[in-house]
Amino acid sequence: MDIYKQNRVGQASRGKGKILSQNQQRRHTVTNTKKETRFQWFFQRAEVPDGQYDPETGTGLLCIEELSKKDKGIYRAMVSDDRGEDDTILDLTGDALDAIFTELGRIGALSATPLKIQGTEEGIRIFSKVKYYNMEYMKTTWFHKDKRLESGDRMRVGTTLDEIWLHILDPKDSDKGKYTLEIAAGKEARQLSTDLSGQAFDDAMAEHQRLKALAIIEKNRAKVVRGLPDVATIMEDKTLCLTCVISGDPTPEISWLKNDQPVTFLDRYRMEVRGTEVTITIEKVNSDDSGRYGVFVKNKYGSETGQVTISVFKHGDEPKELKSM
Repeated sequence: MDIYKQNRVGQASRGKGKILSQNQQRRHTVTNTKKETRFQWFFQRAEVPDGQYDPETGTGLLCIEELSKKDKGIYRAMVSDDRGEDDTILDLTGDALDAIFTELGRIGALSATPLKIQGTEEGIRIFSKVKYYNMEYMKTTWFHKDKRLESGDRMRVGTTLDEIWLHILDPKDSDKGKYTLEIAAGKEARQLSTDLSGQAFDDAMAEHQRLKALAIIEKNRAKVVRGLPDVATIMEDKTLCLTCVISGDPTPEISWLKNDQPVTFLDRYRMEVRGTEVTITIEKVNSDDSGRYGVFVKNKYGSETGQVTISVFKHGDEPKELKSM
């Protein structure tokens, strides 16, 4: 470490970077400081504003979350005051960066949890949780009965920062058997296995069928998807038209309610249905038409009500909403 002039501002130890899951930390400890001493972190000659420094312990810390190749470069920790300045440099390029990624890959592989089996709406999922995953420095391979698996029409494989997974779509009896996940990081490899058969297969299939049925119900049940406002304000003697959009398969039955009582569509009240659009029209509205209205839709998978409050005001009056402003 270089010392500015003849005064030693701070002694910074070149501490080893500590790795915590996805984070790479660079830590330095300085001594011989005083209240005015300033600690700064730099990356590629630009100051890093989120670097940390504790004057009580003399510890400076820079935490890099989700380390990637964009973090490649020269890091510098500098202390300075009226006596001068001192610094230490970390060259995080080339082999140094590769070594960190290799170590992160090794830690990620060792952190992999035992394989778990989970029924999903689409099929059966087998997965392992990891503290860290980087596809550039870690390689995963799945096997079924010792046969290597690739992504296809019924098989999906993938990863996130903290999970490695295999998704079996539309599972069949032929999908039963032993599954193995191989995680390779550098020269090291780890294997995890689980048996998708017997009770494990039956439980996963039961959960798959349950979630699939729920998804069908949710997709097809009667719904009011959009259109009705919370409040509609209108002057008496005008014509009110309210339109909403519904969905459902089979096509829902439709009815309107006023203050929880069925609306009779005679005289001034009309309802029109065009595909998924439902419109209620009230001609020459008066104060008796004020109230809480609801469109109720229902089919064999379920029902839903969309609500709107209608407020009719007289000629020359202001709507209640404007009076309260």
